Amino acid sequence: MNRLFLLLASAPLVLAAVPACSSTPASTSGSSGDATGEDAGTSEGEEIPAGGTQCTAARKTHLLPISKVSTGEVKVVSTEGGVTTLYVDASAGGAMEAAKSPRIYIKLTGERVDVNDNEAFSSPDWDLALKRVDVFTNGGDAGPGKGGAAKLSKNFDDVTAEDADGAKIASEKFFDDDCVGRKDEASYIITTFSGWYDYEVGAGPSVNKGVTFIVRGADGTSRYKVAVVSYTGKSDGGTDGQATGRFILKVAAL
Repeated sequence: MNRLFLLLASAPLVLAAVPACSSTPASTSGSSGDATGEDAGTSEGEEIPAGGTQCTAARKTHLLPISKVSTGEVKVVSTEGGVTTLYVDASAGGAMEAAKSPRIYIKLTGERVDVNDNEAFSSPDWDLALKRVDVFTNGGDAGPGKGGAAKLSKNFDDVTAEDADGAKIASEKFFDDDCVGRKDEASYIITTFSGWYDYEVGAGPSVNKGVTFIVRGADGTSRYKVAVVSYTGKSDGGTDGQATGRFILKVAAL
């Protein structure tokens, strides 16, 4: 994967990280399961803390929140055998407009939650936030929920409730102890969904096959398995669209 090319091609999405902290108290949360190999998370029976962050000033510069609500389409394409296929338009106006466009917030039951990026910091109503390649849950540094995720190298259909029981579900951890934003080598924010895609020069982001995420909802009790099927989805469930940032997701409660 040519990370340098990815960085240059998507320069409007590169987010600055400023080491600034607020004095606002926050709950302690686990580290995110990410490309750095950190392996922290809640275990069976452990109380899940509500999310929140002390790094409120740094969050503004790291996430670049937009004070308007996304109008991207969220559609339940099908529900069969307990599996819901969702279409989510998280294209944010394309790569060149993304820095000026808001994230889209959804419940994993298939509804869009109409909050703007700033409101989302205090809203317990959403489970996932999406914008271009960035996907994260409502917990830890991202919001007040008790959400989180764990990445499994396993096909969606093969993931069971037992896998969820053994998964180290981690809350979002966008910052280090000095409130410096955590990024990968391409300067994208590190989230619990880091690793869902790969990149090839001339082809753009492509879905990593055989990857499923165990996602804990913002309520702290609901659990889902979630797989990214396509980044070039269509509202009819097709996967061969021309525009990127349009997700087809498979979701099933566990």
